[in-house]
Amino acid sequence: MEQIVKIFGSLFAWFYSCTGDYGIAIVCLTVLVKLCLLPLYVRQRRDAETPRSGAGSCLLLLLSLPLLTGLYRTVLSGAGGSVGSRLCPWAGSLLTRDPWGILPVLSAVVQLVPQTYPYLVFFKSLELPKAPKGMMLSSALMIFLICFPLPAAAGIYYLTSGVFTALEQALRNGIQVYRLRTDQQPPSSENLS
Repeated sequence: MEQIVKIFGSLFAWFYSCTGDYGIAIVCLTVLVKLCLLPLYVRQRRDAETPRSGAGSCLLLLLSLPLLTGLYRTVLSGAGGSVGSRLCPWAGSLLTRDPWGILPVLSAVVQLVPQTYPYLVFFKSLELPKAPKGMMLSSALMIFLICFPLPAAAGIYYLTSGVFTALEQALRNGIQVYRLRTDQQPPSSENLS
């Protein structure tokens, strides 16, 4: 685990040297980790859609835990976290709690976004499973309660991670809608001859 934290610490310092802002460095590091883990998440989602889901999807989740834990420890290690960020100027330090709760609220709202996709007309043809509204609200509330007492640095991480997930799922669903529409189009007269 210490090796992962050292690697993330070096990447975090490099992103800070490029951006000059610790909050933006957290965003960059979070996106990099999410991009590295994306093949695991895609595979896990694909396995969950097949009858043979089970141990394979759990194994992929377990493989991602050390990376996510290392990222979390790096963000909270205080490597420059005593400095504020342009991303949340209302927080005096990234190591202190967001005094107005803006980051926890935004993280909770972003948590709801992918869960609203089944209700959008654009994705209707996919017949996505609809989460019960109570479950949607409880998961958003849970994210809020997790983020609220944590330092602003963790709030930036949760918000960035949520935005990445929402965009990734929207892109995935959009590609599936596109494939369905192209498969349902009748062949053109040029292709018949």
